[in-house]
Amino acid sequence: MRRRARTKGKPEFNVRSAVKDALHRLKLDGRMQAYAAWGVWNKAVGNAVAQQAQPAFVRGGTLFVNCTASAWLQQLQFMKAQIRDELNRLLENEVIKDIRFQIGSVTPPARGRAVVEQKIVLDDAQQARIDEALSPLTDPETREIARRIMIKEASAKKRLHH
Repeated sequence: MRRRARTKGKPEFNVRSAVKDALHRLKLDGRMQAYAAWGVWNKAVGNAVAQQAQPAFVRGGTLFVNCTASAWLQQLQFMKAQIRDELNRLLENEVIKDIRFQIGSVTPPARGRAVVEQKIVLDDAQQARIDEALSPLTDPETREIARRIMIKEASAKKRLHH
């Protein structure tokens, strides 16, 4: 295995551990793993179900899923263990402990359409926390990726409390 040459006088910087530490300091590491369920939801449940049910939020390892109708809610309730197991398999970790289905607004997955990103507005305190957590990251690309993740998490929290 090839070792990286260290720059004289500068300690080696590990981006992965810096992001991991930042997420841990903000107590977001576990939540970020749970929110990864959004990325695998459609694959886990298939297109027919994804058109009728989408994740809404995660709280304490429980994934809350909005369904378009009570018939879908009831049907998915019977499939809950299977869906949970498939999500955890795709996430390669037992992140989702339970799933709760509820009637709510569902935006079906985009099919060949451009996904329009919603503008997220953070208050000064939230922005300061994110900036502080990202301060160890020197690589601009990594910093921007971590910033987007943290902004989405803050936005999800904001929606949950409003």
